[in-house]
Amino acid sequence: MKVYEIIISILEEKGPMPVTDICRELNHVQDLEMARPFLPSQIQSVITRKKDLFYNQNEQISILPEKYPEFLKAYVGGFSGPCYQVRVNFLQKRFTYLVWTRNRDGEIKTGDLYQSKLPGDFEEFKRDILSMKLWDWEPSYPTNEGIILDGTNWFVELKTKKTVYKSEGMQAFPPQWKKFCRAIEKLTASSFQ
Repeated sequence: MKVYEIIISILEEKGPMPVTDICRELNHVQDLEMARPFLPSQIQSVITRKKDLFYNQNEQISILPEKYPEFLKAYVGGFSGPCYQVRVNFLQKRFTYLVWTRNRDGEIKTGDLYQSKLPGDFEEFKRDILSMKLWDWEPSYPTNEGIILDGTNWFVELKTKKTVYKSEGMQAFPPQWKKFCRAIEKLTASSFQ
């Protein structure tokens, strides 16, 4: 786990705190793994480099509300292939997963629908989402291939404490799309592609 990810975990568990307290917590967590403890200046450097994630108000470090995920909705599918939808509630640590297909007559057949707290690790999934910076994804990824009748379309909506980020595409994807799909598959233990 990267240092900034450990800081995120600490802030989620303990709430906003000064750099010195983050340093103390981090050294406690890393005590068995690190030969030398972190210094407050090193923690401040990480926070400064990751200013797109962290917020400093009155010397209290917290996760930026615009980046703190609360809810995620994602869909991927095509006309002839299976379609997948997942909804993730980060606050309740629950997700809903649905897959459906069309038969030869065009009728929709639903498959798996379940809600679960298992099998994946929500904290790991949240760290993955934060590391992918979905807020930097383009709103739309158009294809340059003309009219596509049977392509893969997708959308992602991430709701944070203050903002909603949306992105969608047809046969064109953000650079981290495969990593995003793998993170969902790991959380749900089901296909998402």
